[in-house]
Amino acid sequence: MSAQFPKDGAMPKKLLLNLTSRSAIMVMNIVIILLMLQGSWDILRKFSAIAQNQPGMENILQGLSTILVAFGLVLQERAALLAFLKLYPHGISPHQSRVDTHCSGYGLAVILAGMFVSVAVYLIRMPDLDIVNFDPALIVLGALFCLAAAGLLARLSWLLWRDPKEI
Repeated sequence: MSAQFPKDGAMPKKLLLNLTSRSAIMVMNIVIILLMLQGSWDILRKFSAIAQNQPGMENILQGLSTILVAFGLVLQERAALLAFLKLYPHGISPHQSRVDTHCSGYGLAVILAGMFVSVAVYLIRMPDLDIVNFDPALIVLGALFCLAAAGLLARLSWLLWRDPKEI
């Protein structure tokens, strides 16, 4: 049996609007915040034995930076995605416009945080940069950027949650 969608595309449009709704964004924010907290906790609690744990710490940071950049792009381009899918301008409202504004600004900030984490990892792995051992400081810096990104996503969730519902 195959799923039958209405010919006007109402079902897929409603599904896409639900996947990009403020509730769905808040759920994804919470998941990513938990990932950032877990990854940072793993790095910081094993920091005293950095010599044995450094490759794992670098891998954690690299993975978290990829997640941050990818999710930041999704947030930042929410309005463009909805326009591409022809849900805008018909589906746009003052409420959706506010959600787009919040997502765009915080998405850019999350992308930047993810890029800084990635740069910290790259500086550690760069082969010709063995003059001074900055690796521990760069690992801590990467973990702090992950925590900052978690804070940004928590703030975005708060803004989306307190935004009045559409009437």
